[in-house]
Amino acid sequence: MQTITVRGKSRAVHVYLYAAAHPMGKALDTIRRELGYYRPNFRGIQWAGWAQPEQVPVKPDEGPDVVSRASGVVMIGAHQWVAMYNIPIMSTDLSAARRIAQRVSARGGGLPTVQTLGLFHGEDSTEIACILLEPNQIGADRVQNHVETLASREGMDVEKGYFTDLSAEMIIERYMKLISDSSV
Repeated sequence: MQTITVRGKSRAVHVYLYAAAHPMGKALDTIRRELGYYRPNFRGIQWAGWAQPEQVPVKPDEGPDVVSRASGVVMIGAHQWVAMYNIPIMSTDLSAARRIAQRVSARGGGLPTVQTLGLFHGEDSTEIACILLEPNQIGADRVQNHVETLASREGMDVEKGYFTDLSAEMIIERYMKLISDSSV
């Protein structure tokens, strides 16, 4: 049984394995879908994340039968480097953003190794949130161009996308700077 320590108390925790850590290589987004992670909020228009029910619809790879609200679940995987890239669309038409997201994603017949969600981004925009599973093969520029093409067909303007995490190169650069600064 897997345990975590929260505020000095040990608790059993649900553990889901994905990708190379899972015996069958199960994808992270598959587990999230099975758990209801991509459900809409109470108004049905925006992603809300996981509801944390006490009983989970999918048996965890490790852990108890009942989920503790204090500890939740843990997902552990081993995967090549991924990149998180979001592209703002200057429109509040969420259904159009979701159509674009579906056409960009591998699941919808779009770009291989790309996973997407169409989400509200603010009062006056939506966005295509992307996971680039193999950013060295299908990079942000290609995804950006594809979204721009699809959005123009819908009559929508697109802003330049942005990464929500650090690239492998940025991490290496920071690490090299850190070790060079510490050797002075």
